[in-house]
Amino acid sequence: MTATDSAEALYEAFAAGDGATLSRLLGETRWVEATGMPYGGTHHGLAEIVDKVFGPIGRDVAGFTALPDEIVAIGDDRALAIGTYRGTGAAGPLEVRFAHLMTVADDGTISDFEQFADSHQFRQALGA
Repeated sequence: MTATDSAEALYEAFAAGDGATLSRLLGETRWVEATGMPYGGTHHGLAEIVDKVFGPIGRDVAGFTALPDEIVAIGDDRALAIGTYRGTGAAGPLEVRFAHLMTVADDGTISDFEQFADSHQFRQALGA
């Protein structure tokens, strides 16, 4: 499994709510949400990612999606996804571009994930 395969599997699993695949891919991940984001900080493992990132996003953004437009390989063990977050926050529509940098282990799991996004636009949609 290549780094881009793992990245594609992550977005597919997130969109489908496939907990088993998310658990396999993110079980031990070091997940970094951008500074300034409502869920910003470093989180470790799927349970903490769900508690601190996925769960709050689900409560704060109706119809949330994170869809990549492009996923490119960076060397043998990293992938960069570029796309758009969409949904509706308390203050209106959310449409924010993102870049996600992932490092993938030999077994196809994602060891590191780092988010880059416009936190101001994201917070505006939430009314925060």
